[in-house]
Amino acid sequence: MKVLALVMAVTLAGCASSGDTTAKKDDGYRCEQVSSLGSIIPKKRCTTSKQRKLIREESKESLRQHQRNGTLSGGGDGR
Repeated sequence: MKVLALVMAVTLAGCASSGDTTAKKDDGYRCEQVSSLGSIIPKKRCTTSKQRKLIREESKESLRQHQRNGTLSGGGDGR
């Protein structure tokens, strides 16, 4: 009986603490749960606003480079 009460208390506490998957703070620091390809277990990734801006700009540049070179990826035989 005590074990059941303990299990229920732990379960309820776990549910209460995992309600929000994205935490945003005023200082630009943000953590989020990110699922990776091939895994069902999400990982926590925390970044600053400066890091997010750098990632965004690098992604845009990579897209421009691929469009300029005509490089397509994604399979298929090109027909």
